[in-house]
Amino acid sequence: MGRVTGVPAELSGLAAEFPGYDFGTQQTWGGISIIAIRHGGCARPGSYAVVTNDPGELRRALLEQERTGHQDDSRRQP
Repeated sequence: MGRVTGVPAELSGLAAEFPGYDFGTQQTWGGISIIAIRHGGCARPGSYAVVTNDPGELRRALLEQERTGHQDDSRRQP
């Protein structure tokens, strides 16, 4: 399990890259985890929250969500 280091800088960078999410930290069993929660709740399909202690994993999950979310949007267009 990785350690969360440079959390304030990581959170600022993630917030700038993914403005549709709120970011924070939480003490968990394995240490400190980073949490991303999507604005607007869970009304839309896709991930509502991501919890991990690895900023890289969090970023990859949000990028994947962004990629698949755009594909879903394009399928709804006439």
